[in-house]
Amino acid sequence: MKTVIQRVKSASVTVDGQLISQIAKGILVFAAVGKDDTPKEAESMASKVLKMKFWDDDEGGRWKKSVTDIGGEVLC
Repeated sequence: MKTVIQRVKSASVTVDGQLISQIAKGILVFAAVGKDDTPKEAESMASKVLKMKFWDDDEGGRWKKSVTDIGGEVLC
């Protein structure tokens, strides 16, 4: 399993001009799942993604807050 993660102000998915999903501030996750990947591996990856630090804290410390910490959204 591989992921590419991007911090976003907003993101959306459209198919044939129809909005499928959208988020405000958060992270956009492109996930590639292989035929041998297990649900346990997917859960582990999701847990890691939610804990990654992408935002500064209130005191200006760089890369101190996760998407969960800021109440952000995830589009995968």
